[in-house]
Amino acid sequence: MFDAQAHEKLRQDGFCRLPGLIPPDVLERLRRFFDPLLEPDWVPRKALAASPEGKVVTNVGELFNWGDPAALELLALREVMDVATAVCGDDVFVVQEFAVIKNRGDDTPVLWHQDMVHGRSAPCFAMGIYLDDADPGEGALRFVPGSHLMDEPICELALKPAVEVPAKAGDVIVHDMMAAHSSEPMTGNALRRVIYLEFLSVALALGEDIYPREVVDNRRRLLFAARRYRRENFPGGSCFKPRQKDPSPRDRRRPLGEVLADIYALPTRPRPATYCFDRIPANLG
Repeated sequence: MFDAQAHEKLRQDGFCRLPGLIPPDVLERLRRFFDPLLEPDWVPRKALAASPEGKVVTNVGELFNWGDPAALELLALREVMDVATAVCGDDVFVVQEFAVIKNRGDDTPVLWHQDMVHGRSAPCFAMGIYLDDADPGEGALRFVPGSHLMDEPICELALKPAVEVPAKAGDVIVHDMMAAHSSEPMTGNALRRVIYLEFLSVALALGEDIYPREVVDNRRRLLFAARRYRRENFPGGSCFKPRQKDPSPRDRRRPLGEVLADIYALPTRPRPATYCFDRIPANLG
């Protein structure tokens, strides 16, 4: 639950964990959605790495654009979107969505980085949705508390005291996109899949010239496509209703697959993350 205490922790520390936010039925559908994506084939939008068991998938991009729109349901969940609007406001939109997958022995760390450096004229954040457990000492995310408010280079932020944030399947970790974070390889658990949604407000995207209006309105279409998908496929469940104007009403009369193909025909070109390429161990005290 994203209550006042969680919101304040996000504001001060730059991150917070929301236990059990994802309903069990949605969690199970997302796991089934991932089964074919874990095939280590050389296709666009996938990254592979070596492991003791051969090639494994470590990253998957554009999760709403794989033919099966199951992950799109997340943008129609009140549990997810109530957090997004509480942080960013009613003009929130998702600028990109991807998965980070850890496999036992793939020896792939996530180096210290900030997702998107910006002028802080409005908040933006990333939401990590855990399909599997992230145990302590098993490559769980580490954050430098308060780093989202520090104007220092990422390699200097990486030297500051950090905390590890374990999670259970169904938990969500929310973090400011300026928060310094990293994770080590996983050696014990066999598999961990985390879906990341990055949310911005229209005011931030346009006010700081991060994205042009064409891209912003194109990505806003996903909120309405998601609502349609959930209402058609799970009519008994609650459904988030965007409190913003539909940028493309004609989408309602077109097949959903056609709408998604049209959305992804326009490149987003996300602003790149800022990395420290020195391998700096977390200062966990």
